[in-house]
Amino acid sequence: MNNTTKEFVLKYGIPTLAVIVIAVHLFLVNTKNLSKWKGGGYGMYTELHYFGNQIYIPGMSLDSLLKDNQEMKKTLSCLMVMPNIDNLNKAGQLILKTTQKDSIHVQIWKPIVNSKNGHYSRVLIDEVYLKTTGF
Repeated sequence: MNNTTKEFVLKYGIPTLAVIVIAVHLFLVNTKNLSKWKGGGYGMYTELHYFGNQIYIPGMSLDSLLKDNQEMKKTLSCLMVMPNIDNLNKAGQLILKTTQKDSIHVQIWKPIVNSKNGHYSRVLIDEVYLKTTGF
C-alpha cells in the first residue's frame, strides 16, 4: 500500500467508519430501545447501567427460571440490554413454555435518578400479558 492510499484511509476511511457506527448506534437506541451503554456506548453517561433494569413477573421468582436454563439466561439478558416489545414477547413466550402456566404477566422496569433532588425511583418501560392458546 503506497503512502497516498494509507493517507486517504487514515484521513477519510476511519472517521467515516466511526460516523457510521455512531449513526447505527443512535438508530438502534431510538427505534429498538437498545441500551445506550451498548453498541459503542456513546450515551453511557446519560443513564444508569442496564444491569439496573428489573424484570418483574408477579408470583414468580426470576432466579428459579434462570437456574440451569441457558436459553432463559440468554433471552432474559437480551431483554435487559434491549427492552423492546419484541424481546419482551420472546421472553414471555419462553417463560410460558418453561413454566407451563395458563397466563403470564411480564414487566420490565428501569431505574431513574432525579438529578435535581437525588431521588431514586423506577419507571415501567413495557409490559406484556400472554395467555396460552388452546383453552
